[in-house]
Amino acid sequence: MSRATFAFLACHVLVALAGAQPRTSVRYPWVYPGNFNERIRQADVIVSGTIVSTVAENTQVLNGVEVTSNKADIRADRIFKGRANARTVLFLWFSPAPVSGVGVISSLPPLAHFVKGKWYLVFLRRNQTGYIVIMPIYAIEVSLAPASPGRLSNLSQAPEQLRDSEIAQELETAALAVPRPQPGVTGEAVTYFPYVVDLIGGCAKPFLRHFAGSPSKELADSACSWLALISRKGLRCNAAMQ
Repeated sequence: MSRATFAFLACHVLVALAGAQPRTSVRYPWVYPGNFNERIRQADVIVSGTIVSTVAENTQVLNGVEVTSNKADIRADRIFKGRANARTVLFLWFSPAPVSGVGVISSLPPLAHFVKGKWYLVFLRRNQTGYIVIMPIYAIEVSLAPASPGRLSNLSQAPEQLRDSEIAQELETAALAVPRPQPGVTGEAVTYFPYVVDLIGGCAKPFLRHFAGSPSKELADSACSWLALISRKGLRCNAAMQ
């Protein structure tokens, strides 16, 4: 066999092997909303409540990506937008499909994860069969502090400023319920800071000042950074939200 023939065959073998290699990562096509108000805009229905059940259903393809479809029931305590057909709302949410030998790129937003018995603020849209989360895979839902069961509160017809203020109060309550972080970390309360600022602007100052006085330096520094941003951007507090 001539050297030229050997090189030709070796090249084809390498090409074939390269084509047979499994994918090493999955890239999701969905763009995580940068502003909390975008979640509200995209949703047909927004409710807060307790997850009664959640069950994995099947694997399907969304926008060219395999995902696991999960069916969940949430017992609504408050309706902030839209109309639910019943107090217990059935909806679909999605998690990454398990694929052997394939990883997921690391720089992702948090992934959706509903737990039975926990309280959430959930953003849904309607489709042909019922309700579905506004975005697959990513955690658009927000964990809330447990609430005492009561009568269903419907704010769907309230003015938008009042609605946003009420959502912000839910988020503030959740942040205040987070345990003090260990030294060297900011803790989970900081995840609520941008949400509250997006919703109520300068009205978030009292909430942030509470954390600015935290014994945790990292948590206090984060709260101070958000207070500085409010001042730098000149965000005001609307009287209707006070």
